[in-house]
Amino acid sequence: MTTAPAPPPPLRSRQFRRVIVAEFVSSVGTQMTTLALPWFVLMTSGSPARMGLVFVIQILPVPLLAMPAGLLVARWGARRVTVVGDVVNAVLLAAVPTLYQAGLLPFWALLVIVALVGCVASAYLSAQRMLLADALGPDEGAVTAGNALFETATSSARLFGPAIAGFLIAQVGALNVLWADAASFALSAALLTGLPRRTTAPEPLSANNMAEGVRHLLRDPVLRTMALAALGYGTLMPVVLLALPVMADSRYDADPHVAGLLLAAWGGGTAVGTLVVARLARRIPPTRFAACGGIGTAVALWFLPWDQPAATAALSVATACMFLPAVTAPAVALLTLRPPEHLRPHVLPVFGAAVFVASPVAYGTAGILFEHLAVRTVLMAVAAGAGLCALVLVRLAGRARN
Repeated sequence: MTTAPAPPPPLRSRQFRRVIVAEFVSSVGTQMTTLALPWFVLMTSGSPARMGLVFVIQILPVPLLAMPAGLLVARWGARRVTVVGDVVNAVLLAAVPTLYQAGLLPFWALLVIVALVGCVASAYLSAQRMLLADALGPDEGAVTAGNALFETATSSARLFGPAIAGFLIAQVGALNVLWADAASFALSAALLTGLPRRTTAPEPLSANNMAEGVRHLLRDPVLRTMALAALGYGTLMPVVLLALPVMADSRYDADPHVAGLLLAAWGGGTAVGTLVVARLARRIPPTRFAACGGIGTAVALWFLPWDQPAATAALSVATACMFLPAVTAPAVALLTLRPPEHLRPHVLPVFGAAVFVASPVAYGTAGILFEHLAVRTVLMAVAAGAGLCALVLVRLAGRARN
């Protein structure tokens, strides 16, 4: 008997490299706008409430439109949706400084533009993941490694984007930073335009397929368990992120340098973890990989509740974030490849919508908890929750071996 040769590493694929470069470029621009746009609203209106409303309006369409967006991806294909999304985002972001300079940008008009950006994101996010699968083929290890490299590009953008935006805001003003974001989406569209078109015939838009995608996710024990565990970590980790400045304030004499250290540890640990996952993904089955990542994350989180030097707290944060991609990358790979091909565009958006609902709820809940409870108590609860998620993944990996 002969076995099929293993597919080449993702970075050897020219198509995949273009997808990753496009993702990095557009993500850097997006992270710049994440700082520049709220700053612009705050400086021009003087209202933190209006600044917060901009965030809510941009996020809200993502969970609300995730399912119809899956139908659109199924109909048009991931490449076309991503390219069109890049072009539309470029036009919308360029419209903000253009209209403002012409004196035609009341606050309600800005909210409309921001809401449209959120509408584009509802289809754009799942289309990007499908585009990875199109570039890498059906091998689970290759797609897991590809998703890890995708997360590397995204987490790296989170490090560089805000720093670049802070420099540019000081030099040219917050509004002009949006031109850079518009240019990043235009460049992303140019990089993706020449990718091969999908050869399969498009399926008709149907709510039945959308509902079947939901039913398939709930029926499949592997997908259901992986999605549940990943959603659990996606709910718990925002609480940890919000805890970092609280820790810097309550434990380290409100030292902003410590707050910066802890946040840098978060980004650095994530970046290292995604690179490790990309290296090892093709050697370890996805369910086993996720179980190892879940255990590592839970163990690292148990070190955070206790009083300790800032350096060891940062090390605990970095370690937890380093293990987390070993959960998320296999989960996304299985959600992308395990369903039947005609249902894939309808399964991943369900998970994406759940995450986008869970994150703001987690942030809001965490804020209330830190008002009434000690940070140690909250972090112990988070670590216990992470342990339960890890136990679920370990049981799943054990069943997969049998």
